[in-house]
Amino acid sequence: MPTLPRLAALALAVVVPTAALAQPAAPGTAARRPPPAAATTPAKAPTLKLPTLEQWTLANGLRVAYLRHDAAPVVAVEVWYRAGSKDEPRDRKGSAHMFEHMMFKGTQRVRPEEHARFIGRVGGDANAQTTEDATAYTQVVPAGELDFVLSLEAERMRNLLFRDDMIATEREVVKEEIRRQDNDPIAQGLLRFLQIAFAKHPYAWTAGGTIADLDRTTAADLRTFYDAYYQPGNALVVVVGAPAAAEVKAAVERHFGAIPGGPPPPRPADAAPEPEQTAPRREVVDPGQIGIVLVGWKIPEAKHVDVYALQLLSLVMGAGESSRLRQRIKAPDPKAKRPLGVEAAAPILVREHPGLFLALAVFRDADGAPAIEAAIADEVAKVAAKPPAADELRKVKNQVLSSFVFGLQSPRGLAAQIGQSWILTGDPGQFLRDVDAIEQVTAADLARVAKTYLTPARATTVVVPVRSTP
Repeated sequence: MPTLPRLAALALAVVVPTAALAQPAAPGTAARRPPPAAATTPAKAPTLKLPTLEQWTLANGLRVAYLRHDAAPVVAVEVWYRAGSKDEPRDRKGSAHMFEHMMFKGTQRVRPEEHARFIGRVGGDANAQTTEDATAYTQVVPAGELDFVLSLEAERMRNLLFRDDMIATEREVVKEEIRRQDNDPIAQGLLRFLQIAFAKHPYAWTAGGTIADLDRTTAADLRTFYDAYYQPGNALVVVVGAPAAAEVKAAVERHFGAIPGGPPPPRPADAAPEPEQTAPRREVVDPGQIGIVLVGWKIPEAKHVDVYALQLLSLVMGAGESSRLRQRIKAPDPKAKRPLGVEAAAPILVREHPGLFLALAVFRDADGAPAIEAAIADEVAKVAAKPPAADELRKVKNQVLSSFVFGLQSPRGLAAQIGQSWILTGDPGQFLRDVDAIEQVTAADLARVAKTYLTPARATTVVVPVRSTP
């Protein structure tokens, strides 16, 4: 799913509960909770027994990552391509998104839509997603269907059809998705935020694409993109489940080994590094049914060590009802005697290239934006000036640990972690070391990264005002 829908979903589905939109909050109903008593000796994280990840590379350059997970007789198979929206030509935006659709439209041996139908017939499910950095194709099936699924994935890596009628149909499907966003003030505000935040880097556009670029994209253009990016040297096959390593190695070699590799594909984003932001950027966009203040700061790429502290800082600021930003926005304001807003969050977008640390708040009052902007700036200044207490840091580290342990329970979750780890860091197994790295982060590190990256001069702010009613 592209970034824009993800952010819109955050604003509407996660950050804006239906009940909160239906009626105003009564003063006093969201009172600030007292801070927890400081723990004298916060508990340390338990020692985890991590799974063993096997990796190998075929002669054609295809990378493979395998992890045995035999708690259930199923297997997750994913193919990740370094083919996201940042890799598209600037005048062909939406190409990566088109392939999320086209890869189900048939090959020389598989008829249109049969890939998904085949997976469904054996009791599995299939899906795909496009981001700024990658496109991934996923399926979970009974373990005995491993060979079959790998044959399907190899077939569409090599023999995808490019029929004009199918391209025209899928182009209209993608364009309709864009039109729905065009009619949504919140989605347009979020899109404008990305355009302002990134002056040069292709992260300024989302994986959805634009109607104008899609209309000018031909079958030949798509074939060129496919040949460059959908090839073994630009892909990772991930297998997690009950099959043994020997079976996986033989099946991958059998189906993918004969596919010709290619040279490294173009990386237009590498030639467009984002310049350092030295002054704040702010814009008020068209109003919506609800108001949103979105403040963001660019942060380092995923491989940078400071990302661990920034991830914990995002939890301190916006994860859970007791987080700082949600308490500040949802608690009754001393002057107004009512909450500044209905919800808040502080998500972090970690990417292969520089990402974003966000502070987002939703409000209903027509004049609510200035107070929310001031509150966000104040909370950032507080954490930069004074590191979190030991128990607050331990709490968010435990949240990371719990999420990590939960992700180890399913082949699907593990496969996704492996693929994302490869896309973001170049190492499919990096996520297995992240928990230890998180554990080494100190409270002083959180204050340091806030002071370093979340500065007023580096801030980009977009305000979606509340639409006035006659």
